[in-house]
Parts: sequence; structure tokens; C-alpha cells
Amino acid sequence: MLKQKLDQKGIEFRYIEEAPSSSCIFPSGELVNHEIPDFLLHTHTGTIGIEITELCREGPRAVAGKLAKIPNAAKESYTRKHDKPVDVSVAFSDRAESLSFKNLKRSLAKFVLNNSNKDETVFTRNLPEGYCHIGIFAPLEPSGRWRGFVGFDTVITPKELIEDRILVKNNRVPEYRVSSPEVWLLIVNDQILGAGEVYTDPDHLATWKFDFDFEKVLLFLREPGGTGKVFELQNHK
Repeated sequence: MLKQKLDQKGIEFRYIEEAPSSSCIFPSGELVNHEIPDFLLHTHTGTIGIEITELCREGPRAVAGKLAKIPNAAKESYTRKHDKPVDVSVAFSDRAESLSFKNLKRSLAKFVLNNSNKDETVFTRNLPEGYCHIGIFAPLEPSGRWRGFVGFDTVITPKELIEDRILVKNNRVPEYRVSSPEVWLLIVNDQILGAGEVYTDPDHLATWKFDFDFEKVLLFLREPGGTGKVFELQNHK
């Protein structure tokens, strides 16, 4: 849990460094790591609290997170029964989403155990349920590497998805104001997120209005390499 929190904070640091370089909306000042909100920006006119949230479809994102852990878990099961290291590459099928972590792990470990000595290296038939490709290769490093790939799609962001992210954070505005009288919300629409990814159309943002108590709500349309554009969302008030 601690590692997960540290990883998330690292992502937030990257976003808060990249967004200001893409927009003149952010004033210059000293940026300080905080908790509630995520960061404090001390400027010559005062302090701005900045809370950060990601924009994505949480269902596909959660599924991808589960599947990403399966290859290493299967590797542990394999190495307890076999001392021959191998590299394994797998691609999950659409069926994987409905299968349990335990079944996917066990079936992959068993398949590699049964096929690691065969001449064939790439298997696309008679695979365990939940897989559409399994490759078994000579290891490139002593312990072997097991990796998995999950297909994903990108859809145009519906207004309701942005509204939901704002609502969740807007309910905590009184908490944020304890540390800073002025509070901004930075929503990051990451275009290299992978599973659960969405794309926000700037033309839609020009016409949409939202309800919020933040002084500013910004949407960072982040492109590969950390560049992008920052849009200030319109408030109904």
C-alpha cells in the first residue's frame, strides 16, 4: 500500500511539473508537496492549493491493473516446480476480464510447465481460457522475464465522466481550504495511459459548463512526451 501511494505521488509530481510548462495559467512560485490538497503553490500574491485527479474509465483501468500482475505471479508458481528459467510473453483475450486472478495465474504457470521443453515458441491454439497468445523463449537474463499485454481502446470523453471527477473532489473543497483559501483542481487526461484511456475534445470543452466550488478547474490534455494543452473549464456560476 505504501509503495502504491509513493508511485501515485510520483505520477502527480510529473503532472504538476508538466502542466505549467504547457500553459501560462499557472503563476510562478514555490511548489510544495502536500496531502490535502496534493500541492501548495506559494506565489508573491498568496498560496494556491492544487488537487490533482486523473480522467479515465475506471473499469478497464482496474482490469488492466489486475492482469498486469498475473505474469509475475505465474512465474513464482512456475519456479517453485521447475528450475529452468524462461522468458514468457502473453496476450490476454477479452475473456480474461471475467476470470479470477487465481485461475489465470494457475493456468498460465501450468501451461508453461507443460510446454517449456517444446520446440515451438509461440502458441496460439489450445491455450488456457483467457489467453490468445503465449510465447515461451530462451531467457535474456538469468531469472527470465514474464510479461503480459492487454489490448485497449480510446473513446471520446463524455461530459458525465468529467462531471463525476469534479463532484468527487468538490465534496472535499472545505478540507482543502484549511490549507489554502484558494484551491484549484487539475484534471489530467493522459493520452498514454493505456487501458481506460479517453480523449477530451477541445471543441466540447468550449461549450460545456460545470458546477464546482474551486476557484479554477483545469483540464490538462497530456500528450506523449509530457507536452499538451491546459484548458480552463467553465463554471455555471
